[in-house]
Amino acid sequence: MGDAAGEVDALCMLARVAVRGGDLAGCRELALEALEVAHRDGDSALEQEPVHVLAAVARMRGELEEARELFARSIALREEAGLADLVAWEQLNLGYVELESGDVDRARELFDGVRRYAGEHGVGDLVPYGVLASAVLAERDGDTAGAVRLLAEVERALRERGQVLDPDDAEVREALRARLVTTLGEGERGKES
Repeated sequence: MGDAAGEVDALCMLARVAVRGGDLAGCRELALEALEVAHRDGDSALEQEPVHVLAAVARMRGELEEARELFARSIALREEAGLADLVAWEQLNLGYVELESGDVDRARELFDGVRRYAGEHGVGDLVPYGVLASAVLAERDGDTAGAVRLLAEVERALRERGQVLDPDDAEVREALRARLVTTLGEGERGKES
């Protein structure tokens, strides 16, 4: 198992490098290779990271049904292994898939659960991600000022922790920032009329 675990880990690390470089296809291929190694070894615990990476790539490619299935599988694998913190991370990711699919209520439910879990269990690295989810929901609810305030809180939390968002979440932040700038700019133009 040690060799398979090391190989899966190395392939997933390379996949993460590929996705950070914008190479989704290369990332997907490396994650599929890692999943094949895990299957060959017969240890379902080794599937966790490759399945997560494949889910993230599917989400970034807009393949929401595939992403939903893969995140659900990842949650099940992590629950089976007793990794509650990682379950919360995957629930956050699944929340974005639900939001992008139009199920705002399900997304809100997942995001609320993640924020609660992070607070109750002191998962500090999850905090900026939970706040970003809140900012996205605030903007969706028409609370531009709240979304701006929460986005500033995300940036502050990232700075304080020396943390960088994962690529898919960084895309969410940048898209939200662009929409807020547009909305605020339109508001200012409306005041001049």
